[in-house]
Amino acid sequence: MKNRIEHEVYEQYLEVRMYGKVDPALEKNESISRWSKIAALCKQENRNKALVVSYFKGVYRMDTSFNLVENANNLGWDFDYKLALVAPDEERFMRLRFIENAMIQYGYDMKLFRSKKEAKKWLLP
Repeated sequence: MKNRIEHEVYEQYLEVRMYGKVDPALEKNESISRWSKIAALCKQENRNKALVVSYFKGVYRMDTSFNLVENANNLGWDFDYKLALVAPDEERFMRLRFIENAMIQYGYDMKLFRSKKEAKKWLLP
């Protein structure tokens, strides 16, 4: 399965769906590319709220996860962005808790969810 993202623009937010499989040999570059593109879409569409649903199979290594968080600003992620990340898969959800906690510690407004409904409720109070 080729990795891809799809998006829709709504009045108050951007919705992004990510599909694919984590390839350990390519995960760092692919994840940087993917999250840079999402940040660029937020800027392009003038939306600071993003609901991102991850349908990826597999999980990032810890060093890749930390690298993403540490370089989020360099990837175009602004501190005024609000990110609701949905991971329907239980294993992926548990592994992404690290990213959620690290993003919050770095000062980003981000929360992890199991369902789109919960994520949207938090994103659009």
